[in-house]
Amino acid sequence: MMEGRSAEGGLTVVVIGLNAAATLEACLRSVHRAVERSGRIARILYVDGGSRDGSVAIARRASAEVIQLHTDRPTAAKGRNAGWRAATTPLVQFVDSDTVLEPDWLERATLAIQADPRIACLFGQLHEANPSGSMFNAVCGCDWYVPPGDWRMCGGNALFRREALREIDGSDEQLAAGEEADLCWRLRQRGWRIVCDAAVMGHHDLAMIGFRAYWRRAVRSGYAYAQIGVRFARTSDPMWLRELVRNLVVLPAALVVAVAVGLASGGTGLAVLAALVAARLAWKFGALRRRIPSARLRTLYLAHLSFLRLPLFVGAVQYLARRRTAG
Repeated sequence: MMEGRSAEGGLTVVVIGLNAAATLEACLRSVHRAVERSGRIARILYVDGGSRDGSVAIARRASAEVIQLHTDRPTAAKGRNAGWRAATTPLVQFVDSDTVLEPDWLERATLAIQADPRIACLFGQLHEANPSGSMFNAVCGCDWYVPPGDWRMCGGNALFRREALREIDGSDEQLAAGEEADLCWRLRQRGWRIVCDAAVMGHHDLAMIGFRAYWRRAVRSGYAYAQIGVRFARTSDPMWLRELVRNLVVLPAALVVAVAVGLASGGTGLAVLAALVAARLAWKFGALRRRIPSARLRTLYLAHLSFLRLPLFVGAVQYLARRRTAG
């Protein structure tokens, strides 16, 4: 045992990545700093999905143990499963390679999760690491706020009890997206708690430099909502079913209403409808003031929420079409 460090609540940090050379060094540096601050004995594992850049070499230079996946279809679920299964400690912190941990996160999180043996997963607030990098980074970073307390699911960066992961055999490796929602659903069915902390956990780099990346991310979200929504639709806890229905219905319904109003009452009816929509947006604009102080960013965020209906609809339709084709 290293002098001055605690073996109680031993910790493994699992960093997952694929072609992560641009961000991995900063990520691992932040992990080492957080481990040192926590005062705990910790293993740091880097699980690589088959990088063709210098990711593996960077991880080794940063004194991380490296696990290399041998698969033609790497996913986050496979990476995290490989990491926690290699761990021997009671606690496992998952970190995506494009995330920088706050120095005090591991210290705070390990104490919080040990305070209640029913907590399987604890996560904190994520902030966008590079909001000035693009409009899309700044806007989508606003999506990450989660009110502190019990929650239905976590994101990819979270602290887990290995006991809880072992109980449900970790993530479903067939899922390329939405694996966290599925994992947390299964944990909650067994009585475990998923808890969000008010503290900042880290800073994540979305690295969205253009509309194409923004569109693909949103479509992928719509696909994940549909896949999880269908999977648990007939259970006592229909995870994401409401979101799936909304993603499928809101956009067509809005178009039908607009056309019907236009045909029934012409320009007057459309003007009234536009006024109602504007009033709703104005209310939301005010409600977001505390969380998003910048008026410009709030305006962009509301535009994002409105436009998002389209790619979410596309993603849901893509999943349902593929599911039908597959029988």
